[in-house]
Order: sequence, then structure tokens, then C-alpha cells
Amino acid sequence: MEKLFYSISETASLLDETTVTVRFWSNTFSKFLAPKRNAKGNRQYTQKDIDTLRQISYLTRECGLSLEATARKLSSKDEGEDKSLIIRDSLLKIKEQLEEIRETL
Repeated sequence: MEKLFYSISETASLLDETTVTVRFWSNTFSKFLAPKRNAKGNRQYTQKDIDTLRQISYLTRECGLSLEATARKLSSKDEGEDKSLIIRDSLLKIKEQLEEIRETL
């Protein structure tokens, strides 16, 4: 069962990033990310936020795009979905599920 909200540490772990990086991306790409805040003010990320962070990670780390270029790419994604990123994200989810299954065997 999928959780509704993930803490920043859980999100960072899912992305294999540091919490500092996730917080930086949350602030830098606030136009595309909208993590909720709990009563203590801690960020709570939805699966949609995590998917967006995965795309940011892919564009900055794998493709080597600057922050500005990544923001432009994400903006163009809003206008017309970038199929390769959607496919990549789907494959990553499937891989995670398969790894979970393998661990239970």
C-alpha cells in the first residue's frame, strides 16, 4: 500500500539523495513542487512530488542540465508530456517493485 505523504528523509532515501538536496530542489523548483507542511512545519511529499523530484534528479544528474534548463524542461513538460521521462519513471517504479519482491523470496 502506498503512503499518502512521505517525510523529507523518506523522500531523500527513495531518491538516493541527501535531505539538503531535496530541500534545495523544493525551494528552487517551488513552481513545480508543493509539499504540504504538518503542524510542526515539516515538509510532507506526495507521490506526485516525488515523481517530479525524480525528474529533476534525472535532468540535473544524468542529463547534466543546469537548474534553469531543468526548470524550462519541466515547464515544457506541463505543455506537452515528455514521454521518455514518463517511461523512465514507470520503469524505475517497476524496478523498485521487483527488488521488493526479490527481497521477500
